[in-house]
Amino acid sequence: MPTDRSARTRWRALAAAGLTALALALPIPLPAQAKSADELVAEGDQHYARANLVEARASYLAALHESPAHYVALCRAARAESELGELQKGDEQRRTRAAAVEHARAATKASPDSAAGHVWLAVALGRQALSEGPKAKLALSREIKAEVDRGLQLDPDIGRGWHVLAMWNAKLSSLNMFERMAANTVLGGVPPGASFENAEKAFQKAIALEPAYVNHHLEYGRLLKGMNRKADARRELEKAVSLPPTSDALDGRYQAEAKELLQRLQ
Repeated sequence: MPTDRSARTRWRALAAAGLTALALALPIPLPAQAKSADELVAEGDQHYARANLVEARASYLAALHESPAHYVALCRAARAESELGELQKGDEQRRTRAAAVEHARAATKASPDSAAGHVWLAVALGRQALSEGPKAKLALSREIKAEVDRGLQLDPDIGRGWHVLAMWNAKLSSLNMFERMAANTVLGGVPPGASFENAEKAFQKAIALEPAYVNHHLEYGRLLKGMNRKADARRELEKAVSLPPTSDALDGRYQAEAKELLQRLQ
């Protein structure tokens, strides 16, 4: 190895040149670019398809951080939150359901003539009503009906809208005596037109539009069971169980409920 000063200087120069060449050959790390609102919505949809509601909601909220009036992100957030609330309890559930209503309302303001926002607001209000007392539920039922009617007026081919209308008819038609007394106070009586017959027609319309949606068959089967039409109820519940669980993030839950109802029928 060289010992004189000039030799050591040459070695250092050669080493420095080698390190420079190596650095130039390596890829230069680029700073991470922020995702656009549309990209974040697509990311949320991927999480939703895998039934990861917490992650889906986070992506939709990130999209709204980038673009607060993003209509699709608002609708998707409302859907994810209204369904996530089904898996929660207590104050956490109430907060999530309230957030779903807030995002759905914002969607109707962002695009008042688009049907989906009105339908998802009706869905979110319906699930929020599950946490309320009899009078509050009945008060919400008026807005639910107005929103779903508006949504179906704008687009009569939204199966989820017909599902909400079916549930509205079924719930109001099955009020007990105490609830009917509350309806007289809050609504001036049970709204005209609410009937099991109209509920059945709305479920049939929803199924015709979205035959692979598990919850249509589950709730229609539940209605038929309550009407003591056991053979028809069994048909719908068996259909709910047999469908691939790809129509909704809560399909696994819906199919478990359908199986339980089938056991009761037996």
